[in-house]
Amino acid sequence: MQSSGSTLLSWCFLQRPDMNGTLDGDTDLIPLLPTGVDTPYLWYKTTISSFTLAEQAALLEDEGREVRPMLMVRDVRAVWMSLMKKPYGRNGVTAEDPPLRLRFRRFLHSWETARRQGIPVFRYEDLARDAEASLKALCDELGLPWDPAMLDWPKPAAAIADARHGNARFMNADKAGLAAVFDPQLAQGVRGSIHQEDLAWLEDVFAPFNRDLGYELHIDGLELLPGRLQPSWEASRRLNWRLRQKPLRYLAVKLGLSHYRPRPQ
Repeated sequence: MQSSGSTLLSWCFLQRPDMNGTLDGDTDLIPLLPTGVDTPYLWYKTTISSFTLAEQAALLEDEGREVRPMLMVRDVRAVWMSLMKKPYGRNGVTAEDPPLRLRFRRFLHSWETARRQGIPVFRYEDLARDAEASLKALCDELGLPWDPAMLDWPKPAAAIADARHGNARFMNADKAGLAAVFDPQLAQGVRGSIHQEDLAWLEDVFAPFNRDLGYELHIDGLELLPGRLQPSWEASRRLNWRLRQKPLRYLAVKLGLSHYRPRPQ
């Protein structure tokens, strides 16, 4: 999922001398691999929003790639509350900005696929518990030798084939190594505000996920907002794309003088 800490894990893998590729792919595009990568392994990281894990892996296999997928997970309540505050957490109504609940259903489907097919599942919280041991175990599951560069981070961003995207706070940090960037306390805590109906929905729909991965079935102490976070056309990027074709209407919407509604097809 977006806001799962996956940029951090991606950076760890891209530090390996036997690996290069994409730090963070566009979530609303099919996997588009960088060219000119001559390392033994090509790494591609993206998040589940417009496509499931199985769909993305199948597209790469259609190109003749041998795919070794893995899935990174995090407490879904922490992910939801983070997305509520992020510019890419658009609770929209379009294919490129789908509603949060639809994204989370696709993620749940991807976890079920991973569990059924024996695909490695890595918990973000395990980095906080023991970064080196958890990364070594993940490498073993993927059939890769351990490389301490995953902790030491000797490779600069300029040496990564495609490092255009990534979490802004992480990209602006001093990347002297995993220990210098990663805050274990932040990773372990689940705190913030969430709509009451969304919390109930998450804890109901993700009960098997939480139980299987050792997350709490219910969390108290969160700031509960009334109702649920409603998907909206206004949250979708396509609104701005459409309105830029009609500047006067765009200005009126920005000033709150009118509301744009898509024309029925």
